[in-house]
Amino acid sequence: MTVKQPSLNALRVFAVAAHAQSFKHAAQQLGVSQSAITRQVQTLEQQLGTRLFHRDNRVHALTPAGQALAPELLRLFRALEHTIDRVRDIGDSELTTLRLALPDSLLRWWLASHIKDFTALYPHIRLQFNTVAMYPNSNEKADICSHLHHEVIDLAVHYGLLKDKNIRQQRLYTPTITAVARQLPSTDQGIHWLVDSQHLIWQQFSKRFPALTQQGDIQQAPEQTLLDLLATSSALSLTDTLFLNHPQLRGLQQAKQWSIELPEAIYLSCKERSRQPVALVAFSKWLESRITSQRNSQ
Repeated sequence: MTVKQPSLNALRVFAVAAHAQSFKHAAQQLGVSQSAITRQVQTLEQQLGTRLFHRDNRVHALTPAGQALAPELLRLFRALEHTIDRVRDIGDSELTTLRLALPDSLLRWWLASHIKDFTALYPHIRLQFNTVAMYPNSNEKADICSHLHHEVIDLAVHYGLLKDKNIRQQRLYTPTITAVARQLPSTDQGIHWLVDSQHLIWQQFSKRFPALTQQGDIQQAPEQTLLDLLATSSALSLTDTLFLNHPQLRGLQQAKQWSIELPEAIYLSCKERSRQPVALVAFSKWLESRITSQRNSQ
């Protein structure tokens, strides 16, 4: 004959009741009625074939069997709670560490000055940064897709759509590019350009203003150093207007008549899932909201 094992819920109720002042106090701790406590204790006694409490309403006392069972149950349930808490901590760590891949320029000239705002709203989300090209070529786009699929990164920010139906892509904004300088040259002065001439921005700008870009001297420099070099140069350079609120760039003058809108948008991409992690959704919505707000105020 198979012996029926005691109910886990009944054991839990008994463990609480055994260390409470009364069944009433046990009911308050567990958020149930006093009669529910009584029923669970009676069920456990039937399953064990022995009484656990003396049947005297004036005394909340354990029988010898109850005295033997109560301390062991308390120890076991405390160990179980500790294990559950540890599992939750492991799960929280995985969900709240967000791995971002984004361009150096966006990280330095925009996101870095807004991080405090995000961490104040979401102190439990840790951000881990990797870098990608802002304007990736086909091979770099393939790398982004691969890293998202293999969960090397959780989110990527980049220019132009990725050709992968298993990647979810959210449009952030279409960049407006403008000419900037420490001091704008007058119309009768020769124009000096400080640019990455192989860069998509310069190519698009040259198509829009061919006479302007052909009449001046062109000095090449890596994209990540262009805005730094303007601090000690009289040259013009090109930048996304989103970056111009950065404290180091507020002193630059804009030639708004020499501005273009790029043909494609900046996207925020992640692996397609039936349900996205909470941290990923939180950061995506925050990023979209802050960028939209700043662009609307410009």
